[in-house]
Amino acid sequence: MKLIRRAHYRTIFFSSLLALTSLFSFNALSNDLFNSTLLSASLLSDSVFIPISDAEKQQITVQDQTIEVLVKPWQGKKQHGAVFLVGPTDTHASGRGIIRYLRQQIPSKGWASISIKPTEGLYRPNFATSADQVTKAGEKQLELNAYQITPKYSSSQLLELRNFQQNVINECLAQLEAIGEQFPGKRIIIAADDSAGMVINLLHQDKLQQPDLLVVINPYREFEQLIDEQSRDLSIPLQLAELDFPILDLQSENGNIESIAETQARKQSNQMKTSHRYRQYLLQLDLNNQGGWDEALEHIEGFARKMVGR
Repeated sequence: MKLIRRAHYRTIFFSSLLALTSLFSFNALSNDLFNSTLLSASLLSDSVFIPISDAEKQQITVQDQTIEVLVKPWQGKKQHGAVFLVGPTDTHASGRGIIRYLRQQIPSKGWASISIKPTEGLYRPNFATSADQVTKAGEKQLELNAYQITPKYSSSQLLELRNFQQNVINECLAQLEAIGEQFPGKRIIIAADDSAGMVINLLHQDKLQQPDLLVVINPYREFEQLIDEQSRDLSIPLQLAELDFPILDLQSENGNIESIAETQARKQSNQMKTSHRYRQYLLQLDLNNQGGWDEALEHIEGFARKMVGR
């Protein structure tokens, strides 16, 4: 009986010791994860949460609406030109994530950054409007009352709204050229998400002045499949293939499902171009991976360096 009792106590002791060891290991792992998170937040704080100075803020007027523009001059001895940044339609001029990071970091590479607040996502499925109301921006005519059911869209509605939105982006970028005159040199356009899809379309239609380099990040066009096929423009992959200037195509795993689905098609459509005319990179561009942002900046700087011959 004593031997059994001792064996029982020994079992309890070692079980308790194992549980205690596991607890310490878990706490150590938790501390590592916590410290890692703090380090990540610390790294991001320099590029994401820096307040915007009043000196960087300017305004333009497009279709009777005031639109914020953020201008960050080049820093250091390098003076290559200016970069126009157009983020997703649901962000501010300061952007977010990779766009905000690029806006703040590119000036140190010799490029002034000029950022606009993109046109609001006017064709998102939470409103309805008639064609004659589309041009009345800023009057909240696109909002529904709480008791109203979100209606379905017709192809003509989507086309009207998309054209309005693209016209606003077109007018914005045209006015940025005047702001960019104080930074002579090459011109780069960096556009992300649905704004990238619209910029590509405008360039394909020759409505925008051709840049020396176009950088698209996760490009897509929203609700493209809802527009009648005969009324649609060429797909993004085919439009990119027909543009005759250097294009840098950046895609991330956390991009819109439409941009992810077209990644391979974009690459295949442009495979006949030289590496100086088209390149595609798959990167990690989410908020928790600043390494992916750094890599994106390196690719942009490398492509731009060849463009300016340095």
